Amino acid sequence: MPTFSYLCAVNPHKFTDMKRFAYIAAALLCLALPAAQAQDAAATARYDSLLLKPGEAAPDFAFANAGPADGKTLGSLRGSYVVLEFWASWCPDCRRQTKDVARLHKEYAPLGVEFVGVSFDTDSAAWQRYVKANAMEWTQSCELKKWKRGTTTDRPYRVDWIPAFYLIDPQGKVAAASVDLAKVEAALKALPLPAAAKPAAAKAETGSGAAL
Repeated sequence: MPTFSYLCAVNPHKFTDMKRFAYIAAALLCLALPAAQAQDAAATARYDSLLLKPGEAAPDFAFANAGPADGKTLGSLRGSYVVLEFWASWCPDCRRQTKDVARLHKEYAPLGVEFVGVSFDTDSAAWQRYVKANAMEWTQSCELKKWKRGTTTDRPYRVDWIPAFYLIDPQGKVAAASVDLAKVEAALKALPLPAAAKPAAAKAETGSGAAL
């Protein structure tokens, strides 16, 4: 492989050309970034518009393959706020959100907020392995059927993109819904919880998610 000194000896303008290329590439990246961010914002708005609206009743469903919670229903959690996450272990952005959901669980579960994960995994071993490896210690439900082709939980909640998040109020109504966890986190922070117990602000990661 030619060395840097050799390249410069052969072409004294090589290094200058390389720097010029780097500057051009950086400039193009800076120009492209706002467009990409605008695209992400538009996609978030589009998928958010499909979800149930605040004030609508959260459809009841029974938890499937949920261990000790198997057969229980979302309705059994009436009286508590519930964070509902639709996700899958095969979804890259869902995996990126796992730590943030775990952080919210750690902060809000002691305050009485319930957390329920609804996975669209079809491989039981892969799903359970991921849940265990990431210490996802809240209720996890999974029909073990292909998303949109065999699953039923996603339809009443109009989930066309994952991850997707809902905050359900104690009366079983939708309080907030978004494919952007930061929006649901903001709704959590606004809950009438003891001021001294509210966690400090923390920004959740967002991503492009997955759609079928």
